[in-house]
Amino acid sequence: MTSPQPPRPQTRAATGGGVNEATLHLPTTTPGSAAQPPPQAAQSAPVAQPAPVTQRTAPSPYPVRPPFRAPAPPPPAAPDGPMRTTGARPRPAPSPARPPQHWEGTGFRPDIQGLRAVAVALVLLSHVGYSFAAGGYVGVDVFFVVSGFLITSLLVKEVFDTGRISIAGFYARRARRILPAASAVTIATVVGAWLWFPVTRIEAVMQDAFTVIVYAVNYRFVATETEYLNADQMPSPFQQYWSLAVEEQFYVLWPLLLVGLLVLAKRDPRRLVGTALAACAGIFALSLVLSVLTTQISQPTAYYAAHTRIWELAAGAILALMLPTLKRLPKALAWVLGITGLAAIVASGVLYDASTPFPGYTALLPVLGTAAVIAAGSGAKNPASSLLATGPFQYVGKISYSLYLWHWPILILIPLAIDAEVGLGLNTVLLLATIAVAQLSYLYIEEPIRNARLLKSRHGWGLATGALSSVLGIALIVMFTVVYPRSVDDGPVDLEAVEEVENETEMAQRLQLGLGVETVPEGVVPPLAGIADDAPKIYKKGEDGACHLDFATTEPRQGCVFGDTESTTTVVLFGDSHAAQWFPALEAVAEENGWQLITRTKSSCTPVSVRSMLSGEGREYTECQEWRDNVFDELSLMSPDMVVVGSADDPELLGGDDHLQLWSDGWTSTLSRLKAAAGAVVTLTDTPWATGDSAPDCLSLHQNAVQDCLAEEPYEISYEERREAGVAAQQDEGATVIETGEWFCLDGRCPLIVDGIVVYRDTHHMSTPYAKSLTPLLAEALPAL
Repeated sequence: MTSPQPPRPQTRAATGGGVNEATLHLPTTTPGSAAQPPPQAAQSAPVAQPAPVTQRTAPSPYPVRPPFRAPAPPPPAAPDGPMRTTGARPRPAPSPARPPQHWEGTGFRPDIQGLRAVAVALVLLSHVGYSFAAGGYVGVDVFFVVSGFLITSLLVKEVFDTGRISIAGFYARRARRILPAASAVTIATVVGAWLWFPVTRIEAVMQDAFTVIVYAVNYRFVATETEYLNADQMPSPFQQYWSLAVEEQFYVLWPLLLVGLLVLAKRDPRRLVGTALAACAGIFALSLVLSVLTTQISQPTAYYAAHTRIWELAAGAILALMLPTLKRLPKALAWVLGITGLAAIVASGVLYDASTPFPGYTALLPVLGTAAVIAAGSGAKNPASSLLATGPFQYVGKISYSLYLWHWPILILIPLAIDAEVGLGLNTVLLLATIAVAQLSYLYIEEPIRNARLLKSRHGWGLATGALSSVLGIALIVMFTVVYPRSVDDGPVDLEAVEEVENETEMAQRLQLGLGVETVPEGVVPPLAGIADDAPKIYKKGEDGACHLDFATTEPRQGCVFGDTESTTTVVLFGDSHAAQWFPALEAVAEENGWQLITRTKSSCTPVSVRSMLSGEGREYTECQEWRDNVFDELSLMSPDMVVVGSADDPELLGGDDHLQLWSDGWTSTLSRLKAAAGAVVTLTDTPWATGDSAPDCLSLHQNAVQDCLAEEPYEISYEERREAGVAAQQDEGATVIETGEWFCLDGRCPLIVDGIVVYRDTHHMSTPYAKSLTPLLAEALPAL
């Protein structure tokens, strides 16, 4: 169907005496002429030849009325029937009129530009550290809804205008819009991280950068942030790219889906709108359900994954498909939607915080709030849209993309570059600097490339721009990881070569010397560059998986037998990762004494019989309770000669307000069950915890000033009241209690390097070489079997 023809201009004939007949709506008369017949007569009369033009006189003030003629009856409707005839001349029957196929796009929407400003402001204020904006992460949800709305609006308008979707054109436009600025920030961040980031994190940062370039960094964060050993690492300087990865994944799939729906709709644009609405509604519902369920199971997965976030972009797409209806919103409804929607966005940013289970159902507040503001701005003028259209919102919205890209690496890397303490004051200054950098990025990267005539002339040029940006980023990563590495990881430490401590006196001497270390010694073990991989071998996955279990696994892993596997003397190591860290020493003791050693350890799962929260997930750790009960049942059947129990003192307890009593009762319950199953029960007190940065990170940044890392007593015995309550319960139950604090700290001070060994691999686990060095002390403290 062709577009309707524009209205033809009226014929303006020369008039006499300055009178314009067209303006007066009077018929033109000439001497001796009759008035023109009415339209009905003209349709049936023979076509007359035009009369010769003669000079006209002034028109009569009384128009000549034609004689009455009865109108001809309308022909019977027969749109699909045979051709109708009138008299001897055949004529085709008129086809029924169809509404014109036209879709009015959004054009430039100042209110949406203002929404971008609100979104980025919430994110920035949250990352800078302002407590009133602790929920500022909802700004990303605002971006998602806006993106879904704008992208779908553009694609649907293209269908109505051209009857098709140019996939190459769409990707070329996205490449010009997104990739140059994103690649510039990526390259700058890679260089900054190589210069200033701790060597302990360089390899991980380069892996982050690579996944940024291939648009998969959100799923890398799913993997790394659900990994227990990575829980306390420094944040990635590429953290902000996760939302761009989600949007890029949407951009890849959404136009392809619309093309498929267009084929399904037989290339009828209006049928496409209905089909796409149904598809979006289904995606919205399914993804929202997945988001709610996944948030309850694994909050990092729900936060970063595309399949649990796509419903937010689908919400924007639904708005775009309903645009003709939204344009007819009554003024009163537009006022209500605009004001309440904007209030919902701000309220979620202020009321939410790190403890809010998010996204899940709580993300509905900012998402529906954004949808309400967009809907209101599509209709009548309203206060919210007017506010968002003001100058400050327009300016921040204009540079919002660059602001979002640049703010995070500036906040992370600059304090490292100037060796400054991170705080609200410094971050505020860095935020102001980010605005200046973003302005320059907008003027000299975003706008020139997006509007370059050459790049807009052909789709291939736009796609080539994106490809070149990616290639440059990958080349830089390869250069810094292969050609110019910051340091070389020599692989796993030979634990057999570690010099062990002979007795308590030598231990005290080593600690004293460790407190005086000035520089990181040559050949320190484990090497700082590879310390992130330093973990007992029970963490390494074999054919049946790792012996140390992850969060989800509840069945004890079979085959995890060490030491003398044929021995009839059985010792079991039972507990969480703070028990697992003792494996190198306990394995050496078992081999020396001819014991069979079986490990039963699980990440973040205390052996103490309490209900606890799963750290970082915002839910009860039910898998821990199930696993613990399974181990108790197994030990009852196994009847080991000795069970060595270790636990962190930090679990977030559930079930009552008196946590000390809960902890004490939990130890009593656990030990009573173990005593009934085992010949001897031994407990190991918890190791020190960092009060700030981890020792490896600090040491890698101050390799010639180790005392700077010791200046504020970075490690100490923590949770002392809970520790004392646990020890009292252990002694009351007759367990052998091994106080480990004297093996780490001297007079309340805890060194970071002892006899050439880095004591801690992170903020609360000791390194495997240090554990191995304590083997004689542990052997002396264990009861004889």
